[in-house]
Amino acid sequence: MLQKRLNRLKELLLTEAGLVENMLQKSIQGLMGKKVGILHEVIEEDEPMVNGLDIEVDKLCTQIAALYQPEAKYLRMVLMMLKVNYDLERIGDHAVNIAQSAVEILPYDFKEVEPIIRQTADAALKMLQDSLNAFIHEDEALAREVCRQDDEVDKLRDECVRQFIQLIKKRPETSALFAHLMRIVRSLERVADLATNIAEYALFVIKGEIIKHGQDERL
Repeated sequence: MLQKRLNRLKELLLTEAGLVENMLQKSIQGLMGKKVGILHEVIEEDEPMVNGLDIEVDKLCTQIAALYQPEAKYLRMVLMMLKVNYDLERIGDHAVNIAQSAVEILPYDFKEVEPIIRQTADAALKMLQDSLNAFIHEDEALAREVCRQDDEVDKLRDECVRQFIQLIKKRPETSALFAHLMRIVRSLERVADLATNIAEYALFVIKGEIIKHGQDERL
């Protein structure tokens, strides 16, 4: 019975992960392609589905921990799945933030900064994909690579901010546009941070190793 519930938990988490990843892809696609229909899908259809899965996963994790008191690696896996679930829901929120801001700026031209925004978006999306693969397949090397990539996304965010400020100085009337673009970039940077969390959870499952906040300890 425990294994059956664990399998169900994995199925739910995989479904949620796939949906959240798709939300992020769609929000970026809608932003870059100025596709309002896709953006509204993220806001009006996908977010309620993620919220429903979040509740299901949370309940099942709690049931497994309470009813079966799993030991060692199984317990680590359940606890980390609970954390992954929480972070996936937050990533879904950031995908919605991106979509909402994208809807607001669809009429405007921001071609000057499209390359750096796309580069940041691609990097954050790759980190999310890699972190989920590392967690699902218990891939230690990939998990460590995701943690390393977080600094690169931070640098891209800083470059975005630098370019935005320069353009606002030249054209103050565009400040509202760049406020939304700033929100988008900050959401992407938070996605990268949350992907790093998921990679850290993978390392905890695999090695019993804590590296959060610069720590490197084994339990």
